[in-house]
Amino acid sequence: MSIAILTEVYDEMRRLAIAGSVVAGGDFRLKKLVPALEQAGAKAPVFAKVAEAVKAVVASDEKTSGPALLELTTLVNAILYTQGETGAPGNLEAIETIDLGAPTAQVGAGVIKPLLEALTTTGSGRLELIRDAHERGAFRDLRLVKAALDALDDTYAEIGAFIADRVLPLYGTAILPELRARFDMKGRGGHPRRLRLMHALDPAGSRDTVKQALDGGSKEVKIVAIECLGEPDDLSYLLEQSTAKAQEVRQAAYRALAVIDDDGAIAVLQKALEGKDLDLAAGALRTNRNPKLLSRLLAAADGELAALAKVKDKKDISPRITRLMSLLSCLGGRDDRESEAFVLKVFGKRDELAKIKGGLHFSGSDVNTTVVHLMVDGTNALSAALVDAHATLPPNDLWVCFQAARRTLPAAKVYDIFSPYATAKVDEKKKQRDDAWAKREAIFDALGCLSPTFSPVRYQVRSQPADREDEAPALDPRWLDLAIETNHLGLVMSLIRPGHDAANAFLEKNFRETFKSAKKLEDCQNIVGCMIRAGHPGAEDAYVAVLEKFGKKTDYFGYYATLLVDLPKSAIPRLEALIPSLSEKMSDTLLGSLQELRMKA
Repeated sequence: MSIAILTEVYDEMRRLAIAGSVVAGGDFRLKKLVPALEQAGAKAPVFAKVAEAVKAVVASDEKTSGPALLELTTLVNAILYTQGETGAPGNLEAIETIDLGAPTAQVGAGVIKPLLEALTTTGSGRLELIRDAHERGAFRDLRLVKAALDALDDTYAEIGAFIADRVLPLYGTAILPELRARFDMKGRGGHPRRLRLMHALDPAGSRDTVKQALDGGSKEVKIVAIECLGEPDDLSYLLEQSTAKAQEVRQAAYRALAVIDDDGAIAVLQKALEGKDLDLAAGALRTNRNPKLLSRLLAAADGELAALAKVKDKKDISPRITRLMSLLSCLGGRDDRESEAFVLKVFGKRDELAKIKGGLHFSGSDVNTTVVHLMVDGTNALSAALVDAHATLPPNDLWVCFQAARRTLPAAKVYDIFSPYATAKVDEKKKQRDDAWAKREAIFDALGCLSPTFSPVRYQVRSQPADREDEAPALDPRWLDLAIETNHLGLVMSLIRPGHDAANAFLEKNFRETFKSAKKLEDCQNIVGCMIRAGHPGAEDAYVAVLEKFGKKTDYFGYYATLLVDLPKSAIPRLEALIPSLSEKMSDTLLGSLQELRMKA
């Protein structure tokens, strides 16, 4: 039985339902279908019933049109439902899929909506929201893949870079077809990021695209394409580009040459080392592990160190120091004995170097600081030598020394060595002019206390490499007692832990004072976040109080909204009661975090 005529009736009655049943009476489009329905009714009585129902609609007035149209709709839907076909002709075949290589996830709509807005709109605060979503694993939701791919072209370059470096690699080779389809080698902005990502995900498969970009790409795309090279076959081209006029092109060529083990590549890097391109080639020199090149590097640094001691004209001091610091930076991350011995040699000359003054620019003390940073990120022997010399270091280098100690010594030993700096008697009026005051602040700095307004949840100690952060042991618990004793809010916020009665009382007192004088939500968010992290019994009340006071005045919750995920579930009713008083955007942000709180075990 053909149902084409019924489909036409369905389309017309849907049109009338949208327009309103009051216009159904006398409808000419519906009326012209009656003869065909009556003809079909001669073979199938059900079509005759449909024809009668259509006539009733056509003959209806304003009072009867509604029931008549509803009866027709019910009848036609019932027939189409029973007589319709499902499926399609042909053989069943598997749909081509690509494995993401990791489990997927599905987050609530309340989380998805503000995140999609952050990825597809403009405005401040978006990067923090995107970073937080990434940390929470929200980008495992496949509904975000397209938005993340689009965000490569974000007008805020930092968002595009974060998406390319941290988010999109989660999806693996599954996103390669989309990256290739949207890549424009003449483009800028997100297109260099697409090329770098394609090469990172599939070096072999993207090689032809890289080669095409070398000749026909925009300047930005070409630079990325050069950095993607590094095979022996690329040597001649890279040697040519190492003499290009554009500094960015030469720098990209140096980076690519650093991974090619060839005398020609080493010769180019050596020439840069000894010439004006030292800073451009520094990254490549730091990466390359060729013994011959290392020997030339150490010889050049040793020569500059010796020459510096003989310079008499102050005008020549700063250029010498600048070059020595550049050469020293090329030793970063090395663990060979030759580099270690040279760094220790320069460190042993710190008193002599500190006496060298370079006028308005770099001085010998800047060389000392460069060496200290090499030591904290270097071998255990370098770190140990740095810690042993803690008493002789200036305040600017003491906080780096603290990090070296934390990485290599037991927590109790670290406390015994460095806590005296934090409790020393200081002259608050002289501040930087008082060495004891400056060293105390350096230790507070090393503990993460740049100011009482820093973010205790997001904070990461400076100078601590990401791959070593987990290696540092926990701090000695006595540091928190010291923080309370010295009445240092920032230090308490950095070191807070659950179940510390004295710290809870300290936070309660400081929250009341902060809340009383606060002018905006941001003034309170860090101390409230600290209370939540500590499991403070008053954390829920503090969070709600701040939201009640500033919720209507705030345009962006961001970090504050994510804090509530760590509140007890008993806070949900109180927070839900506040939502009607907030704007739609703020409500969406809060609802997303509330949904996460509900789903917590």
